[in-house]
Amino acid sequence: MPGSTATQQCSATIPPPRSWDVEPSPEAVRPARRLIRHIAESWRLPLSDNELRDVELCADELLANAVNHVQEPCCVTVQWTGTRLRVEIADRSSQPPLGNTADDLSTNGRSLVLVEALAHSWGWYAGGVGKVVWFEVAPDESVTGDARLAALVFAAQVHATPFTLPRYEVRLIDARSPHFRLLECWGIYDRQQYEYVRVPGSSDRIRRFYTRSAAEAHLRTLRAARA
Repeated sequence: MPGSTATQQCSATIPPPRSWDVEPSPEAVRPARRLIRHIAESWRLPLSDNELRDVELCADELLANAVNHVQEPCCVTVQWTGTRLRVEIADRSSQPPLGNTADDLSTNGRSLVLVEALAHSWGWYAGGVGKVVWFEVAPDESVTGDARLAALVFAAQVHATPFTLPRYEVRLIDARSPHFRLLECWGIYDRQQYEYVRVPGSSDRIRRFYTRSAAEAHLRTLRAARA
């Protein structure tokens, strides 16, 4: 069949993905980051040295977030799509990855600023009992010049600056609400009281929200009332 030869040639040029587990320890981040680069180099991919450094920096961000916040082993998968190097990090937390808002930065001083600045694309999706965060780096797409310097300087400032944890945080209480089984259930955790915000007039019922956006909207109301 004419198509089978083309398929065999295509599959022969794309190496199989590599996956391994990373222990939940800060000391495990650097070896995992270096292994990702070593795999890319062993595949002889058309990535420049700058692009390989970008891969290491992005991997360092995602691995550090997984190690610091989940406290459980995560799984790293590296694959070449034929046009991009894709790195996925799967963990057992359903919480979305940290962004770059003030509250996100206050969690422990790390953000995804480098991933957003240096990766060709990135994102996350729910997977199994947790989530998968991924990024892709493409040949001839590396960020250079002033834009790269600005991203590196800002990330260094974010990592070096101490932040105070905010009083309130939106958390996923459970994957199924007590009334609507197919919906997630979110709550607002009060770090000063060490408990979730409760329903007015009740001493034991947690205020539940059936979407994250609804919980975040109520959290904004709480902050405005205390401003």
